[in-house]
Amino acid sequence: MTKPLRIAASALVLSGLLATGTQALAAPAAATAPAPEATQAAHPVADFLGSWSSLGLAPLTITAGKASGGVTPLELKLPAPLEKLTGLVGRTFILRQVDGTTLHSVNDDPEVSFTLTSQNSALLKMKGKKAGQVMNLPLSRAD
Repeated sequence: MTKPLRIAASALVLSGLLATGTQALAAPAAATAPAPEATQAAHPVADFLGSWSSLGLAPLTITAGKASGGVTPLELKLPAPLEKLTGLVGRTFILRQVDGTTLHSVNDDPEVSFTLTSQNSALLKMKGKKAGQVMNLPLSRAD
């Protein structure tokens, strides 16, 4: 876009804003999109199970534990390279489903959340007690 055209387009935008007055600026935006909760379908536990990989790393696995009280806990096991990187060698994390798309650790040391972003992709977040102990890892199915 050339400079005179950009200036003209900017002037039109500004004149439109000035013509509507401050009421338009203060008025809340119309709710045209549904709330995020309404668009996120609840996933069954089976959708979380399996192997998940990222950037050529060995996959992490999520398996179903023994059901207790009608709730099935899920177990997350990191691959050896991530265990060494995080210092969590030999740990298995127990996760529970907190909403339709997210699993969260029962024990918050470290805090672990696993969120499905689609049927075949997810985001693993880990947060330790100390500042800077954060890992956000995008994942995809390792089928």
